[in-house]
Amino acid sequence: MAGFQLTQTLVQALRQEQVMAPHQIQALEILLATIPELEQRITAELVENPTLELLESAGQSLAGNPVEGEQGEAAREDAATAAEKDEALATLIAMQEDWRDHATPRAATDSYSSDDVERRQHFFDSLTVERTLQEELQEQLREVPGLDGKMLEICAQVVGSIDERGYLCSHPSDLAITANAELAEIERGIEIVQGFEPAGIGARDLRECLLLQLRRQDQVGTLVWRLVDEFLEEVGRNQIPKVAKDLGIRSGEVYELLGKVRDLDPFPGSRLASVPTDYVCPEVFVEWNEAGELVVRGNREYRPRLRISPHYLKLLEEPDTPSDVKKYIREKVMGSKLLLRAIDQRESTIVRIAESILEHQRDFFTGGAKYLRPMVMAEVAEDVGVHETTVSRAIAGKYMQTPHGLVTFRQFFSAGYQGDGGEEVSAVGIKSKIQSMIDGEAAKKPLSDQKLANLLKEQGFKVARRTVAKYREELGIAPSHLRRSY
Repeated sequence: MAGFQLTQTLVQALRQEQVMAPHQIQALEILLATIPELEQRITAELVENPTLELLESAGQSLAGNPVEGEQGEAAREDAATAAEKDEALATLIAMQEDWRDHATPRAATDSYSSDDVERRQHFFDSLTVERTLQEELQEQLREVPGLDGKMLEICAQVVGSIDERGYLCSHPSDLAITANAELAEIERGIEIVQGFEPAGIGARDLRECLLLQLRRQDQVGTLVWRLVDEFLEEVGRNQIPKVAKDLGIRSGEVYELLGKVRDLDPFPGSRLASVPTDYVCPEVFVEWNEAGELVVRGNREYRPRLRISPHYLKLLEEPDTPSDVKKYIREKVMGSKLLLRAIDQRESTIVRIAESILEHQRDFFTGGAKYLRPMVMAEVAEDVGVHETTVSRAIAGKYMQTPHGLVTFRQFFSAGYQGDGGEEVSAVGIKSKIQSMIDGEAAKKPLSDQKLANLLKEQGFKVARRTVAKYREELGIAPSHLRRSY
């Protein structure tokens, strides 16, 4: 058998690679960012770049003006002292430049204003940090009288094992090992923590969470207590007749009891947990103007008013300024310019995309979701003069306020269905039809997915049962057997 021979060769090849410049990467990241993410980006830049300046605006309030009031003069003196001690501010006293319409012009001064220092510091001081759920519970623990050192440590272990929902996420036996305690002592510690506010904290599952809340309401042994304690699984499967029979009551009374259960909180920790809130903020508003026309307006209320600080160019112009300081200033000023330009480009791109959507989907804006027509990104990209991928990036995770409520940009782009009469309806339009059918169904005889598909077919739209089921789930609607009332 012939042996294998290994050889090495050197091959020279020519190829092209597209490399993005740092400012292009920054512009892309800003285009992709949602409004909350952009706010975080601006805040980080204000921390890192002293040439970027924050101005107060009519729509922005930072808990009052920190340089006004009875202690205003003292605040000015403190700010001036801080500026003298801060080497960065002492050497980097800025330039006069407004960037487009990010700010209104202000006369330049020869020294760094203490008001500017105070306003900038007040902005960062306004970014408060909320207390965590554990901190709130630890405070309640310190107020419990009569606990010895060991039980205090056990309760602290229990508090540390509670997740953001308010549930105990460690098994008592594991806590016993960690705290070097008896299981009975751990159970006592859990019982103590379960007495904290809000009711339901420290539960090990949903049943215990609800029962803890009912106990606070003196409902032990009542029908609603039995419903939660004995029949929670049956309720989840919508087996109302069986539950009614076992409790010896009518189905209507079971629904009344369920109304009381719905008033309880399945996630009591969420009231205290310091969890970042994902809030939704529209990028644009599509609204009627005074002339009765639909127009697009960009949302500028969300962002701080920014400009390049008006003192830095003066230092650049002074011959006594050291060359290394001038180099530092130029780099930071260029960074500020590129950031402001990227923010402007982002807003311009999103507004132009919204204007194109308005032109193509005018029936939706005047009539509602059922008039949404099929549309692809290529149509909008051609209008705006950008690539389809740019449109896709620009609309990712972004919202538009319309006369019919808050909607995602992505909602306007979907495949469609053509009816027997030539009518085109988007997937969103089909969902709207499904929603309307279910809203009008008989409570005791809800429509199955197959029945919904048949009704759509009668309207001229051939939609498979599996597709109907998918759309129903996306609408957050339960299957027919769970929607049935008894």
